[in-house]
Amino acid sequence: MLQSLIKDLKNYQHFKKSKSSFEQYEEYLKSKCQLPSLHLVKQNNIHQCREKYNTRILVETGTFLGDMVEAQKHYFEKVISIELSKDLHLRAIERFKDDKCVTILQGDSGIVLKDLLSQINQPALFWLDGHYSAGITAKSDKNTPVLAEIEVIIKHLETHIILIDDARLFTGEEDYPTIPELCDFVLSLNPSKHIYVADDIIFITPKAKKMK
Repeated sequence: MLQSLIKDLKNYQHFKKSKSSFEQYEEYLKSKCQLPSLHLVKQNNIHQCREKYNTRILVETGTFLGDMVEAQKHYFEKVISIELSKDLHLRAIERFKDDKCVTILQGDSGIVLKDLLSQINQPALFWLDGHYSAGITAKSDKNTPVLAEIEVIIKHLETHIILIDDARLFTGEEDYPTIPELCDFVLSLNPSKHIYVADDIIFITPKAKKMK
């Protein structure tokens, strides 16, 4: 099953098809997808959305070590990633210094997105993963800026596609809304949005474009 998934990604040459990867994927399947979704699965969802909605720009919040940027940089005309941590931002700048299609920004994504969106005039795919998770990650006044991020994106352009990582964290604790609260918030901004959860990802899309 993992081999089939990798082929579907069309960039499988970039993935390490090691025994441990197969074992991790089997464990993920046996858990009925209740474990945190594998990075490979997350990448596949981004690729499916890119193809379905024909988006040429990827905007990520939460650069961290830059692994998602690395996985996607060959498949979008432009990849923009926002990182709160100054240290992680500098690391990412160094990592992608030779990639002309990649832009790494520093700051609170809920704020930085406002300025960034003024420069985007076409549908973009947003991968929202900019939350505090201890360790070397940075924290602003809240553990997650997701509501501020969603609001500025939805108010900007009707055709933007939003994918939010770590759906399991939306429990109403540590500044996260519950899934129902998130749905209410999104629909209050735009009642036509379709919201669903799959592979530990929250999808916010135009209603007629639900992925199969």
